[in-house]
Amino acid sequence: MSSNIIGSLIWIIFIFLSLFTHMIIKSLSGEVDFIITLFSRFAYSLPILLILAYVARKSLLFQVNNWKNIALRSFFGFITMIMVFSSLQLIPIGLTTALAQSSAIYVTFLSPFILGEKIGLIRWSAVIFGLIGVFLMINPISIINKTSELSSLGVYLAFGSALTHAALALILRRIGKTEHPATSALIHNLLTSLVITLTIICFGTKFYGKTGDYGIEIFMTPNNILYTLIALGMIGSFVQYLMAQSYKYAEATILVTLRYLAIPLATIFGFIIWNEIPTYNQIIGGLVVIASCLLITYREINKK
Repeated sequence: MSSNIIGSLIWIIFIFLSLFTHMIIKSLSGEVDFIITLFSRFAYSLPILLILAYVARKSLLFQVNNWKNIALRSFFGFITMIMVFSSLQLIPIGLTTALAQSSAIYVTFLSPFILGEKIGLIRWSAVIFGLIGVFLMINPISIINKTSELSSLGVYLAFGSALTHAALALILRRIGKTEHPATSALIHNLLTSLVITLTIICFGTKFYGKTGDYGIEIFMTPNNILYTLIALGMIGSFVQYLMAQSYKYAEATILVTLRYLAIPLATIFGFIIWNEIPTYNQIIGGLVVIASCLLITYREINKK
């Protein structure tokens, strides 16, 4: 079996596990306070990430060459997670996924200004084409006219997550040249867990996001919800690990193409579980976004 096939299979498992975490978060909405869900996603991933980092680096598991880049990676990764998780509570999972996957458009748009990369006419055309697709999915006119059935806050959060994820992707390009992925993931989750812990101590668990039947007391009363939160964190750690492993085997251009499988899969799961039916605008806009992102990928392959 070729390395590209192995990497692609790992990537597909990564996509399914990533979607599974999103489905858990959406199903926990109203059951437990949002901040508790967010904390669990990061904190319960630490034991497995610590083991993986130690196996990979032994005593060097906390060695970092550029703390500034690590801090930026943690900041944008944290903000992206907050936006994605929040939007999952408010709008269909398929729409959240489609808007989040549009980040490739903004990476291309920002690359000339941040990385100094030259972008040709075709890729600029793909960016404009993709932005039209995003416009169709969001349908801001209906939101302004208050005729949309979607939560405007949920749509804006999903759109914002694509922007912050684009910034994160650009930072990860830099970090990949100087830092080990296991150390980067471990420190990111550790810093984020500490920030959320301090936030809970200062403000409690009900100041942001949807509140649920359980708050901080869920950690003192073991039940199925607590076990679900633990599973969320553990699965999240494997999501990060599998993403890094897939790049060891397969070419990045192949994996970038496969990532858009998440959009139809999320839409299908949303329909089956929550009876979420996408509108024609969302379907057409999603297809336009996928087409523009694939065109960007194709041009990057030719460039290399």
